[in-house]
Amino acid sequence: MKTYLLILLCVLSTKVFAQESVKLSGKIIEEKTNQPIEYVGVILMNKADTTKKVGVVSDKTGLFFFTGLTNGDYAIRISAMGYGLMLKSVSIKGKSIDLGTIKMKEDAIALKDVSVAGRYASATIKKDTVEFNADAYKTQPNAAVEDLLKKLPGVTIDKDGSIMVQGQKVTRLTVDGKDFFGTDPKTATKNLPAEVIAKVQLIDSKTLEAKATGIDDGQREKVLNLTIKEDKKNGWFGNANLSGGTTDRYSGYLSANHFTKKMQFAVLGMSNNVSNASFQYEDLNSFTSGNIGNLFATPGGGGFSINVNNGRTTIGGSGVFDNSAMGEVTTNSGGLNFSNSWGAKDKLTLSSSYFTYFSKGLGNRFSNVQDINQDDVLRTNEISNRNSDNQAHRFNFKVEYHPDSLTDLTFRSNAILNYTTNINNRNFNTAFDLTGKINDGNQLLDQRNSTPSFFGELSATHRLKKGSIIIGLNGTQNTFNSNWLNQSVINNYSGGIVDITDLNQQAEQQNKSQNYSIAVNYIRPIIDKKLNSNIAYIRNEGKVAAEQLTLSYNPLNNTYDTVVPDFSNTLENHTWTQTARLGLVYNRTEWTYNFGLGFQETGLDASTFSSAGINTNNIDKKYYNILPRLNISFRNKNKHTLQLNYNANVNLPSVNDLQPVQNNSNPLYQREGNPDLEARKSHRMSVNFNTFSADNNKYWNGYFLVNYALDDVGNSINYIDGVQFVKPVNVDGNYYINAGTFFGQPTKLKGMRIGYGLNVSMSHNTSFINSEKNTTNRYNFGPNTNLSYDIDDKLNAGIYLGVQYSKVNNSQPGALDNKYFNFFNSASLSYEFIKNTRINAELNHNGAAGRADGFNNNVFLLNAGLEQYFMQRRITLALKGFDILNQNTNIDRTVNGSRIEDIRFNTITRYFYVSLNYKITKVGAKSERSNPRSTVN
Repeated sequence: MKTYLLILLCVLSTKVFAQESVKLSGKIIEEKTNQPIEYVGVILMNKADTTKKVGVVSDKTGLFFFTGLTNGDYAIRISAMGYGLMLKSVSIKGKSIDLGTIKMKEDAIALKDVSVAGRYASATIKKDTVEFNADAYKTQPNAAVEDLLKKLPGVTIDKDGSIMVQGQKVTRLTVDGKDFFGTDPKTATKNLPAEVIAKVQLIDSKTLEAKATGIDDGQREKVLNLTIKEDKKNGWFGNANLSGGTTDRYSGYLSANHFTKKMQFAVLGMSNNVSNASFQYEDLNSFTSGNIGNLFATPGGGGFSINVNNGRTTIGGSGVFDNSAMGEVTTNSGGLNFSNSWGAKDKLTLSSSYFTYFSKGLGNRFSNVQDINQDDVLRTNEISNRNSDNQAHRFNFKVEYHPDSLTDLTFRSNAILNYTTNINNRNFNTAFDLTGKINDGNQLLDQRNSTPSFFGELSATHRLKKGSIIIGLNGTQNTFNSNWLNQSVINNYSGGIVDITDLNQQAEQQNKSQNYSIAVNYIRPIIDKKLNSNIAYIRNEGKVAAEQLTLSYNPLNNTYDTVVPDFSNTLENHTWTQTARLGLVYNRTEWTYNFGLGFQETGLDASTFSSAGINTNNIDKKYYNILPRLNISFRNKNKHTLQLNYNANVNLPSVNDLQPVQNNSNPLYQREGNPDLEARKSHRMSVNFNTFSADNNKYWNGYFLVNYALDDVGNSINYIDGVQFVKPVNVDGNYYINAGTFFGQPTKLKGMRIGYGLNVSMSHNTSFINSEKNTTNRYNFGPNTNLSYDIDDKLNAGIYLGVQYSKVNNSQPGALDNKYFNFFNSASLSYEFIKNTRINAELNHNGAAGRADGFNNNVFLLNAGLEQYFMQRRITLALKGFDILNQNTNIDRTVNGSRIEDIRFNTITRYFYVSLNYKITKVGAKSERSNPRSTVN
């Protein structure tokens, strides 16, 4: 039996009684079954002073106890949802008392008031885990895990599918304690059916170091673990879907899963021409082990930007994923995931996955760009058409081996092979607000890239008689190969004279990078486990060979054979850091203090060579820094948490920022690196707090983050005939501040929940425009609220209202203050008005105000349909409409320093379709739960 924790969070005092060693204990069981009842609330009150109370809950065997009691008369109150309230009296006279077995009776009246099926509590708390009973939260048929998560208190899922739990982002998702398709949570949340989930566990997981050594360092990561219902194991479950509609739209989908006690196997497949691409930001971040910048930077050292819109990721300027998921896209993708364990206590565990996708698309892009230029504003209007052809293959592998109780070995690796072709035709014109038109032109850019990347990591932990030692090795190898054809014509208007620049070039570029790291950490208790010390040594080493060769067209022999020196060179770059770290960790009952100092040497050795092989520049720099870090965390049994983090870092400039070669793949934006850049020093502090009450499902969280940088990398921009020539430079004083809070609770109306949120951010960045300093301040303010109403699985409704106000100020005299709004509103309804017949409707409103002309659209996207269930709901036949109001528009705004860009892409508009879904539910015999060693904690 499970129960609401009606009592646990109501009692905070634990020092009510004197310290005599007198114990009061008992065991609680169910009267009918004689089975122990877990999580029963027990309150002990001193009759002489009723303000003195202490509360406990029964464990999984039904046992409870109080210690340190003084002589006197006491009242005991025992309560559990679904059972009758019990009151007892007891007198303490210097001896411990065992109340024996206490039998609780079911309360029929109380059971009628329980808002979940049977007598199941909606949530329980176990140490660092909040566990939700999935059956207590009704979802409509064929719903995915994501739909279930949206109903849990304290859980929010943003538009790109990222999961936030009480204000903290979920960094890892496991199924029955094991990795599922690598580290990307959305692969499970979007594809596993909600009906197979027994429990959703939100875990404040300790770091791998803390788990291995047994010494709590106060650090936590949010892990979401899904447990599969026992009757779904040893069988198959999933969904197969096929849809066809007007305007030749089609979609096919397969998700099949086979889980046993120790083995998991899953298959995913997708094919469609409705722009449902599979890659999202977290996918790319996982593929590159967090090194997106190293792998997808612009060819030849140019800048790039990462933009997430409606869950799809664009890496602007990279030539790799540029707009590959925008416009009208046809996608074919699929993958396999496998994990298994062997031996007692899962001595050996292996997990692996493979995922691939192929996509072809046509994207029409319209943009309006505002660039600040001292006392004027440069505006650029552009229309471009992009044909893209992409394919990618991703591999993940992980093995864990525990040869004995003192040793843990882990090896993991991943690889991504990516091939892209982008053919882009663009027409553009630019004009200053005061002086008028400056240029216009057109360009054909045909670019083909391949980007193989490999990563491997080995870690070993061995527990000694006193302390533990951890050794880690990892390595990464990335290769970026690209070649492109660049044909452009620019008409420059100056003084009534038209100057025509005709460009016809072919370029090849290759970047090879290798990175290696070794870390040794020794942890030793000083005073039991309350005070611990750690000593660590870390060595990182990286090598990059970057080469670019640009050739001009020779009409005499119809070949590209003339080297362009400004766009051709070679850079050889060697960097290293070595750090010695000292730290102390002090643990109290609820507080943990973690303080450390790092003594770091950072080195850079680089050389550049011209296309003729002549050495043109050498860089040899070393930096010595003392880097403090501090973590203070508070965590009590009532799930109140507070965490403060501070750390300082030093980062060397990237090879793309150092390489002094121009890139002219964008005729209006040409960039070259700066070999004189200094290392970036940053200071980062964050504060997070969370409160959650399992008895009433109320939660409140807040967060504050500030990041301050010295010798940050900004841009020096010079305008010549409307073309920007950009070079990275060091600037001081850049900072970023982000703060927010969210509160949620159920209402008095059964089945209705409400939440409120607020986010505020500010950034301060410095750049130079025509050698004059420009300071850009950006402010964002965004309140939101959501309301959900669920009556079992018959009626499900929800409303989300969100608005963000943004203001951008530039210090340049001619800069115009920009103020604009973004609106994100949605409403959904699912109602089974006749048994086995359901209507669904979803209305999304995306609006904007204050943008450039033509980009202030208010779009109302209405999707609705009718579903009919057959064969005990295993088959669903549906008639649906997408964008019924025919208003779908894909508009986005990007603000970067002194540049504001409004973008509109072509996208899928109204169509109607018929969908057939088959639920795979071939279930085998019941099995026992996975070995506890596999459980994340």
